Amino acid sequence: MGPSLSRDAELRVLGELCRALVKRGLYVQMRDAVPGLTVTRTGGTALDIIGYVVVNRHKREISWWRVDNVHPVADLDAAAERITAFMHEPTASNLPRRP
Repeated sequence: MGPSLSRDAELRVLGELCRALVKRGLYVQMRDAVPGLTVTRTGGTALDIIGYVVVNRHKREISWWRVDNVHPVADLDAAAERITAFMHEPTASNLPRRP
């Protein structure tokens, strides 16, 4: 594992991942308060968020929803594929939604 990502590098990773997820048909928004992405399935609204994606700058990993959902930042395309698959799992529809 290399050195921690800078805040600028973290934001670049989130921006690139955002574009990759949108290309896969997910509705994605960048969050300001805590850098990350909120994600819904196609046709979802901002009130129907069922996924939150963040970057662990120290471990250089992307994580989403559960602690065991992680992927290295070095392969954003594969991370986008995994996140998209997670968002389409039947069990993802049972996850609590943000008010």
